[in-house]
Amino acid sequence: MSNEYLNKTEEQQFEDAKNWFKENGTPILVAIILACAASFGWNFWKNHQLETAKKTSAAYQSVMESYLQNPSKNQPLIEKFIEDNKGSSYATFAQLETAKQAVENGDFSAAKVALQSALTHSDSTLQSVARFRLAQVDYQLKSYDEALANLAQIQDKAWELRKQILTGDILTAKGDIPAAKSAYEQAKANATPQEQTLIDVRLNNL
Repeated sequence: MSNEYLNKTEEQQFEDAKNWFKENGTPILVAIILACAASFGWNFWKNHQLETAKKTSAAYQSVMESYLQNPSKNQPLIEKFIEDNKGSSYATFAQLETAKQAVENGDFSAAKVALQSALTHSDSTLQSVARFRLAQVDYQLKSYDEALANLAQIQDKAWELRKQILTGDILTAKGDIPAAKSAYEQAKANATPQEQTLIDVRLNNL
């Protein structure tokens, strides 16, 4: 700090401070306000997201309990939940459960519709689950090419063994025995001893 500034009177220093703040205070105040607003906005958004997730989770649990007690009677209830929470993971969980119930009732067409809707979710794990189940449903509907196309879109390596076995089953149903055998042998190379035994049964039945 210069000697000139130290020798100024308190009044002069006060006037200098006022003038400096007059020139620079507004931008600084605006910056402070914006920083506080951004921080408040971020925290508000996080808290809002957390509260929304909690409410959606509770609603999902309640709806599923009612639905599973009587799926046919409470189908409108789960459909409304899916519509109200479209795009959320819980809506996808509900669609997967709807498809499961349809499969258990032998209604593979209804299961296919539910699984196709579940594919709209952006999460890759949920998409893999939905695609694999859709391939299984297409297999039951004898839509073999569609089933193979869905399996081909699953990129997660964790599904590789299940993909190869189902691919073998589909190719067997199509009558392409050499390709089915190749798929089973690839699966067997990555399988546990118990899984290898089940694959051997398939190979022996070709």
